[in-house]
Amino acid sequence: MKKNLPALQENKDMVVSWVYTWSRQKEMSVNEQHVILRILEACQNQVRGLKIKDNMHKIEHGLWNVELTMPISDAFFSNYKVSEVKKTLLSLRERSFEYDNSETGEWWACGFIEKPEAGFKKGMMKFEVDNRLWDVFMNFTKGYREFELSKALSLPTSYSLRFYMLISGQKAPIQMTIENFRKWLGVPEDKYIKKDGTHRIDNIEARIIKPAQKELDETCPYSFEYKKIRENPKNPRSKVTHLLFSPKYIQKNRDPELEQKELQAKIGNIAGSFGLLDKDVSDYLMFNLNMTKEEINANKALFLNAQKELPNLVEHLADLKERAARAGKGIGWIINGLKGKLKGN
Repeated sequence: MKKNLPALQENKDMVVSWVYTWSRQKEMSVNEQHVILRILEACQNQVRGLKIKDNMHKIEHGLWNVELTMPISDAFFSNYKVSEVKKTLLSLRERSFEYDNSETGEWWACGFIEKPEAGFKKGMMKFEVDNRLWDVFMNFTKGYREFELSKALSLPTSYSLRFYMLISGQKAPIQMTIENFRKWLGVPEDKYIKKDGTHRIDNIEARIIKPAQKELDETCPYSFEYKKIRENPKNPRSKVTHLLFSPKYIQKNRDPELEQKELQAKIGNIAGSFGLLDKDVSDYLMFNLNMTKEEINANKALFLNAQKELPNLVEHLADLKERAARAGKGIGWIINGLKGKLKGN
């Protein structure tokens, strides 16, 4: 019998940073992933300036952490057990997120949540998220993935959810070594390993890849095809060294209302007499710089010129945003800074 899904006020397209999507994590339960999805939803609401007008959801920023309050049913199936909620929140508290930036040499770690609380008679839960992790969730400078919240919440395994978040909206194939694939999904080191230390590719396929592929094929607008890359391509018995995942779009699984909203948003945000902005540019302006449609359209000629003259415009915008934050400046400073970059180009 199919479980009732966690409560969903409305389906929506979620944006998650590539920094988090590509992060390596130990294997998570579906319940843990659902809690994280709700944290991501809260981040997105903040980015878009949305305020939930009820007494059930709260976001309070502190000096070190962000405190979130929400109904337990937001993240757990309606027939949840008290022990299940406790186990999930404790596991997320004990689980570490590691940030390791080889470019800057920066490394840090924190728990996914802190100070979890639950009021089971009222059906509410509360916990804190480290400010640094909150910033990772909202850091779109390295790119992002967009996916449907309802589809993500309905996926039955954490592996299928991770695949969906990775592949959704992706256009180019993604290639991984077997070792990196295992680390990305958090597959335990002693699982699917032969006595000689090599990987059991057939088991990885049968228990991880193919079930996830089937689940995405049946319910999600994005799924994937995959190919095994061998050490010697001409020898079908040679060692598999890499996996190549190619995204595929499944129109029939797309929420028609969200698809219509997406089309309207593209027209409203980037269409006009000056032509079209690239989607990654317009999305960065909206989601990372928090610019309104009016602000984007008012400066569209500048952005289109910058898009044409400056390679990797999003990186330039990210640089200006960081410098503006250090100087305590706003959008006007970033606009003038972009004009300066164009003059110096």
